[in-house]
Amino acid sequence: MPRKKIVKDPDIKPRKITVKEDDGSLTTMHTLQIKEKFVLHNFEGPALINKEQHKKEYYLNSIEYDYDTWNEIRKGREGLPWYKNPAHKGTSRH
Repeated sequence: MPRKKIVKDPDIKPRKITVKEDDGSLTTMHTLQIKEKFVLHNFEGPALINKEQHKKEYYLNSIEYDYDTWNEIRKGREGLPWYKNPAHKGTSRH
């Protein structure tokens, strides 16, 4: 089960939208709602999924990538955020 990200900006909300297509299949879209605009985005997996049509599309900030490019971008993330780094234990950042 993918973990849920905590979004601090109140104008940005993650949404999962399911749409019924003309052929009767269901398409699931993982989006970010930024005010009134919806952006296809999923860092954990495909942002557009249709199991009946065997379709998976990968998007980051509404830019479509093939699986290999998306996976390379995803692997390029840093491990721990600065506030969880054990080297900073006992130091004050204020």
